[in-house]
Amino acid sequence: MKGSFSRKLLCLLLLLVLTAALSGCGKTASAPEKAAAVPGFFLTAEYDRLYFAPVDGSVPRLLVDNSTVCTVRTDDWLYAAFEDGSVRRLSLDGNQIEELVPEGVHVYRNLVPYDGGFVGIYFSMRDGAGYDLYRDGSQTPTPLFSDDPMLSSYAAGSYLYCSRYGGDSGDRLVAYDPENLEPVWEIPIDSVPDMRRDESGILCFVPNSGKLYRLDEEARALSPVKLPLTETDCELIVSHGGTCLVQGNYSDDFRYWLVNQDGRRLMSDSLPEYFSVSDVLGSKALLHSRSGGESAAGENTWFTQDLFYVLDLESGEVSEFQVHGQYGALFAGGDFPTMDSSTARKPVTSEIYAFFCESTGAGGTVPLCSTTHGAWLNIADGGADLALLAAPTQEEQDYLDERGVKVEMKLYGGDGLVFIGNRACGVENLSLDQVCDIYRGKITNWAQLGGADHAIRVLYRDDQSGSQRLFERMLWKDESVPDFEHLGFDRLDDMSSIVSECLYDPYAIGYSIMTYLNDVFSKEELLAFSLEGYAATPENVAARNYPLGTQGYVVIRSDEPENSPARRLFDWFGSPLSDVILTRNGVTPLHGD
Repeated sequence: MKGSFSRKLLCLLLLLVLTAALSGCGKTASAPEKAAAVPGFFLTAEYDRLYFAPVDGSVPRLLVDNSTVCTVRTDDWLYAAFEDGSVRRLSLDGNQIEELVPEGVHVYRNLVPYDGGFVGIYFSMRDGAGYDLYRDGSQTPTPLFSDDPMLSSYAAGSYLYCSRYGGDSGDRLVAYDPENLEPVWEIPIDSVPDMRRDESGILCFVPNSGKLYRLDEEARALSPVKLPLTETDCELIVSHGGTCLVQGNYSDDFRYWLVNQDGRRLMSDSLPEYFSVSDVLGSKALLHSRSGGESAAGENTWFTQDLFYVLDLESGEVSEFQVHGQYGALFAGGDFPTMDSSTARKPVTSEIYAFFCESTGAGGTVPLCSTTHGAWLNIADGGADLALLAAPTQEEQDYLDERGVKVEMKLYGGDGLVFIGNRACGVENLSLDQVCDIYRGKITNWAQLGGADHAIRVLYRDDQSGSQRLFERMLWKDESVPDFEHLGFDRLDDMSSIVSECLYDPYAIGYSIMTYLNDVFSKEELLAFSLEGYAATPENVAARNYPLGTQGYVVIRSDEPENSPARRLFDWFGSPLSDVILTRNGVTPLHGD
């Protein structure tokens, strides 16, 4: 009896609990749902790094630290091709990244995704455009259209579409089955159109004609789109919801127009003069413009600013879209450290300054260029916070010790000591023994080396220059440096003078730093001698084949605080972006202590 009563009581309690729960469904908050991902734009900034920038203005996320060539958004994914030949697919919230193609031979300049894969389009000077088809799950491409390269534009829907020049038979739009790559059907066209995708499918725009068509895949036909386009409209830039942004041709002063069924609206006063469309999210198009000017950091150095705007195709409103990248934020407060360097590294420090201080608008101290010896003294005396230098000489180490200054050094890149002359001398390769004999005064005529029968004019630098110190340290390790003045050689005060003399004197020989030579002089008459059969190239420096390869260090004082400006820049060296700037200036990136 007790057991029966207990069971009845338990059932009653459960019934009461269940009733209370049901009656409170509309009153009591349920378990919180996972917050919806904030939508955002995909864009490139900071030497084409790929970012995801939420539309709510929160901090952009760096997605791929690589130079991005092109991106294309579909309903489900963003496809992106990179300078190293790889292709990746990203979820539209930027949280998932899938590698579709590893580093490859071809750098794809355009991507055309379809339901079962994508087409990568590349270009070569010899063969023109090339087309590779990648099916999902395969990293092996199938070449397309190699026997018929007369393609103009391309798009994907249920089929792959290409517009083809037909010659006497007329132009046509051809649909290919992506599975067997066979042509399925075609449409005769009066003129080859530019094809664009919007939220409703594929548009075919015929430049300078006022004609726009919608491709009807089911009917296999082109349907005219009735918009007030004119014969001066030369480019369809972006389309959404029946509104198009177009640009006029030269007779229209290349003005921008917003066109829909209500008419034409001039947009040139609201938009930057030059821009590209980075991404489209619903009715909003993200426009990317670059501006800049000559840097204050040095001759032939320019800075560029990435500027972004959002065009609402429904309202026609244009607004600025602020983007602060991961790298540019390092010195957003204008606390960039004072840099110093050897002469050969001035292009590198100038570009670093242009990127961190001028492209961001943050400002900062313009880098010094005190030459190698002067820069070491500035590090010791506090005249510079950070420097790019060769390892210190004993004299410079003694100077540091006298002032009680300890330094931290990190390897950042490789370079090379290069012997230079003029192609008219008739010699292209030298051994190290031959170089030493020239500077000993034992070899005095180019004919002794198989070249022209003419005396060799020998040039050298002052003993405090970085190139002279490398020359002495690398070639005269086991003997005293010859008395070049006594031998009658010509001493020149700066690196550019040696290069100029070798350029204009057919029988001179001197030396320089590889990166300085590549950055400043590119005249064909100037010759960089191969040494021991190895050309003076970054590839041979990286492979340790070039016999006079050098190592460069970034240097700071050891007592720099953990988050000081100098320490932040010191830590930045070795990042993918630092390697980009070094490579752009001819330095071979190397990492280590």
